[in-house]
Amino acid sequence: MRVVQASIGDSRNYLADNQDLAELKQEIVRACAAGGAFVDIRLSGDRVLSVLVTQTTPVSFEERDVEEEEFLDDEVSENGRLHFDGDYWVE
Repeated sequence: MRVVQASIGDSRNYLADNQDLAELKQEIVRACAAGGAFVDIRLSGDRVLSVLVTQTTPVSFEERDVEEEEFLDDEVSENGRLHFDGDYWVE
């Protein structure tokens, strides 16, 4: 299973499975070219994050392959978490 973690400013969240990463990148580029605009990002846990993206907004994406049982879409947490063993969580 492939998961994508988005880092936007100081916020780090896992993208929803149905978020098209290529389209999201294009939307971010268009927002920067326009001098700034809000971009809606679908996150795990059926959440949407609206971010004002400008030319100075730091944005990065990390893609990683994990076993499906390693990824928890934990609605109690603020973002999905990767669970590697009983005691250790990576956010």
